[in-house]
Amino acid sequence: MMNSARFDPEWGAACQMRSQIYGWFSTVFAGEMAPAAMASCQEGGADHLWAVFTALGLGRQAEAVAAVFKAWAAHPEAPLENAADFAALFLLEGRAAPLPYASHYLDGGGPLYGAPARAMRAFLASSPWRLDERFKEPEDHLAVILGVLAQWSRDCGRVGDVAACAAQQEAYLDAALMPWVEQWQARMDAVDTLAFRYYPAVAALLVAFLHVDREYLQACAEGE
Repeated sequence: MMNSARFDPEWGAACQMRSQIYGWFSTVFAGEMAPAAMASCQEGGADHLWAVFTALGLGRQAEAVAAVFKAWAAHPEAPLENAADFAALFLLEGRAAPLPYASHYLDGGGPLYGAPARAMRAFLASSPWRLDERFKEPEDHLAVILGVLAQWSRDCGRVGDVAACAAQQEAYLDAALMPWVEQWQARMDAVDTLAFRYYPAVAALLVAFLHVDREYLQACAEGE
């Protein structure tokens, strides 16, 4: 499947698409969605990603997100209501809240800036990637973890040792996301007071994609 001896154009193309996908997920959970971005989605601005998700066997999850785009069109106040959904999910504190921080789940619902944030801070310090200075959140915020994957995927598309790069990204997923992301999604699904199910739908799509991508990385790491 992948040849790790030289630059592999198939790996390169996959990395560029993975970078786009992770970048999109990161943007969704980084902050409230602007009205212009919502309009773009309703006008087909994300259709190229939807085609990829469908090809990966994630059509059902992608369609659930697309259904929200159609629901937005019927509600003139959709931008305000969607912003309120974001705040209700991610900005209100509580041990059972679906806060997008690894520390919230791996440190027993304790305070932010826990061990996962410190580990992520050390990882970033030793890496070529940097946070956007305008993003004032702990380093273990979901958007940060996904943003690193977006940058990493973009940069590793032309590496010669595909197996090593894939193994490193697989290990990153296993350490930074997989231990807690399904618990986060389950908490979000349990919130029944949202005007729209946009964020739960995107979360379900993200979790499904993570499993597919991890299998892909594992296969590449094994030289298949």
